[in-house]
Amino acid sequence: MGPVFGITSVNVFGLKAPEEIDGFTLNDSTNFEKIRPGDGYGLDYSKSGWKLDVFIYDLKRAAIPDDAKSAIVRAEFERGRADAFLAQPRGLYSQVYLRRNFTVEDGSKRTRFQCAAFHLTREGAKPQDGFFCVTAWNNKFVKFRLTTLSDSQTEATARKFVASWIPVLWGPGGGPAVSRAEAARPEPRAQAHPRAARPQPVRRVPARPRFKCPDGYICETR
Repeated sequence: MGPVFGITSVNVFGLKAPEEIDGFTLNDSTNFEKIRPGDGYGLDYSKSGWKLDVFIYDLKRAAIPDDAKSAIVRAEFERGRADAFLAQPRGLYSQVYLRRNFTVEDGSKRTRFQCAAFHLTREGAKPQDGFFCVTAWNNKFVKFRLTTLSDSQTEATARKFVASWIPVLWGPGGGPAVSRAEAARPEPRAQAHPRAARPQPVRRVPARPRFKCPDGYICETR
């Protein structure tokens, strides 16, 4: 039995997938979780000249930290980046090479996505730019795969689109959840009766010997 498709499947692990965001329109969704637990859901978005796939999954992990720079998210980023190179031996592309890695931050300058930019070519087709980004949200991985025809401005467009998901996942401003938790944490109360400091012993300075002028000298003391 193949994956179950249906545009009604827009509520994914408590996330209502936007039907339109930054010019991209939701076309379809795929329930991979029903066939292979841990693989989650796929969301198919597109806009003129662009193709986007969003994947939300947990690989059956009990906990995934909401920190794009954590070791767990970094490992998933490396795994997904390695998968991109497999597109060449699988025959999907005749050439795949990494242009560079980059990150996308929220309004508080917190790193929210680990990303990589690729150059992709197919036989008889125009070169393409591909972008791959990973983050963590609500104990799930969130992965983006974008492709478009190669152009000098594609990375700026990809960055803008990925950033548009920050308020969707974390609310307006995309501020770190830990900051909200710390803001709700009560301040420690001061002790009502602090312990009195122990008196320090007084050191006695030895008296200086009285000055005596040597015989035959005229001395002046002050």
